[in-house]
Amino acid sequence: MDAAGMVIASEGRNVSVLVKNPDVEVGSILRIGDSYGIVAGMLYQEDEKIGSKQRLLAEVQVFGRLSGKRLKKLKRPIAPYEAVSLAGKEELEQILSAGDSISIGLVYGTKARAFLNAGEYDRHIAVLASTGAGKSYTTACIIKEFSRLGLPVVVVDTHGEYQKLLSALSAETPLQLDVHTVQHRRQGFPELKIPVSQLEPDDFNHFIYLTEPQESALGIVLDKLSGEYVMDDIIAEAGRLDTQTIHEGTIQALKRKLITLGRMFRNVFDKCGTDISKLVEPGKITLIDTSLASQGVRRAVISYVAKEILEGRINAVNRMEGTSIGYPLLFVVEEAHNYAGAGLTHSCKRQLQRIASEGRKFGVGLCVISQKPSKIDEEILSQCNTGIYMHITNPNDKTHIRNSFESINDAIISELDGLDVGESIIAGAMLDIPFLLCTVDHIKMPSERASKFNFKRPVEEKKQKFEYV
Repeated sequence: MDAAGMVIASEGRNVSVLVKNPDVEVGSILRIGDSYGIVAGMLYQEDEKIGSKQRLLAEVQVFGRLSGKRLKKLKRPIAPYEAVSLAGKEELEQILSAGDSISIGLVYGTKARAFLNAGEYDRHIAVLASTGAGKSYTTACIIKEFSRLGLPVVVVDTHGEYQKLLSALSAETPLQLDVHTVQHRRQGFPELKIPVSQLEPDDFNHFIYLTEPQESALGIVLDKLSGEYVMDDIIAEAGRLDTQTIHEGTIQALKRKLITLGRMFRNVFDKCGTDISKLVEPGKITLIDTSLASQGVRRAVISYVAKEILEGRINAVNRMEGTSIGYPLLFVVEEAHNYAGAGLTHSCKRQLQRIASEGRKFGVGLCVISQKPSKIDEEILSQCNTGIYMHITNPNDKTHIRNSFESINDAIISELDGLDVGESIIAGAMLDIPFLLCTVDHIKMPSERASKFNFKRPVEEKKQKFEYV
């Protein structure tokens, strides 16, 4: 056990430690007697004997003492002049381990695994980082770990990158991947389809805004149709609505919207559609690749899928009729600011708000990923009880994070712009300690390093003239 220093002041759970070991850094976990704390900040203080800022102090947040395999809260301050040491690998893993644990990396500066309490997945997770900080790698590790425990995971893959990342991880731990594309076909993968004949009038608000009179008129249209039908059938039936009972302007506006809808979602709507319940199976990772779809289609599909997932779980738990999803799951939304933006009025935000507020009752966990935290709806972000923060420099993003998370403090905020690629600060429900500095596992990907400026001018080829007889 490496000596780290000595306690020189203590008040409640906050302890000042005179540092005597160069390995002590922000995020280091220290042992003080039978108690443990984490370094939340460091500063140089003037040494009265020599009148110079020579003493290095660590501000430590003591989070408890280890009793058996459990951490117990402190009831009295730490005594001054207590010896302080760096916690060892076995101690760290014992402190962090839970009944159902996942690990996405190492405790910073050690070889100890950074364990998280997987059972708290349904209290929701946020992965927030600037572009290039490694959030996709981190999320891929999270997905892999939950899949390893058997939890079904459904991923909104906005950039189509998770198939490669998870395939690389699958080389080490076999994973069951199921990729569905949206709007545009990719060879070898099924398309996610929405069954028009199973949509209720209010479901059409996933795809286009309808006024109350238009939604009411659409309800009359759908009541007249039976069996399996397509958009053309709905449009044709709308043209036969009685102008004596429904205002002609309402009918014409509804027809225009339905025609636009049929054109926008030509490759998304069909008679039967994809059975969402079949996407949720133990150990399966379902990737909904929206990378080739337009923004409007992406939002509409995510709105529809989010509603089907939550209502499928509600039906299963309450044994109600309708689509039933028999397993709890984690719903991962990449580029969440596009689907849950603070100023967004689209129904996809409302559906994600429902999962954030109601999902835990029915075993639906939400994981939002974004490089623009300040643009995410604060109601959704505040429901994410575990935050995984990587390199962030934008002051607006930092302020939004501080306002949205109870577990966040100034010590964590001040360290966000000092994190390197692949380093993260984790805080919240999945930990029993104030926060944890973690080095995320590296994913071995084929090297794609090449010059971005390897341009070649087109060369004109002179062709010989030939005469044919």
